[in-house]
Amino acid sequence: MQPIVFSTWNDNMQFLADNDGLVCEQGVPNSGEVAVFAALEMTAEQWEAKKSDLINLGASEANASTSGYLQEPEVDINVSRGGYVFRDGLLYYVSSDHLAQWIPQKTD
Repeated sequence: MQPIVFSTWNDNMQFLADNDGLVCEQGVPNSGEVAVFAALEMTAEQWEAKKSDLINLGASEANASTSGYLQEPEVDINVSRGGYVFRDGLLYYVSSDHLAQWIPQKTD
């Protein structure tokens, strides 16, 4: 497998791919419409450190329908803002808050 640099999206999610996370990108050719879903195993401590970094870059805890959703920092007004949810030892990323409904619910 070859590493992929996501030139369509900003660097806010590249760390997931760089750290052996699972990244899926789907889109319509030549449309500019792309959906990205990613997941990365990490500890709660690692997430708290990364979350702090993202908040310092401008991420915000959004009032989304998904509990714990952190909206990524805005980089380009022409690019949809995605976000993160940490659950059960996995960090999930979606390229749009509309995709957050597909993040698995927390287990007890």
